[in-house]
Amino acid sequence: MKPRVDYEARFLAALKRISIYSSPEWFDRRSEKEYGLSPEEGIRMAYENVIGEAKAALAGYRKKRVDKPASTQAHEATTEQQTR
Repeated sequence: MKPRVDYEARFLAALKRISIYSSPEWFDRRSEKEYGLSPEEGIRMAYENVIGEAKAALAGYRKKRVDKPASTQAHEATTEQQTR
């Protein structure tokens, strides 16, 4: 049996990591000195890292199915019958 994953903690951890990524302004000023990259390359790589962080946090997550309220189901059934 697989251990339960605490997705809320996983999402929060990913958001905290993403929040400390360098800003575009930082890349404009410092990316060539720090990394030897143009600002555009640095921003592109940071963007790819953000996407990777998000995908890793969402890996294995499945949204719980929420049943519609009975009143919504009744309305949809009535509307469907009227369109026939």
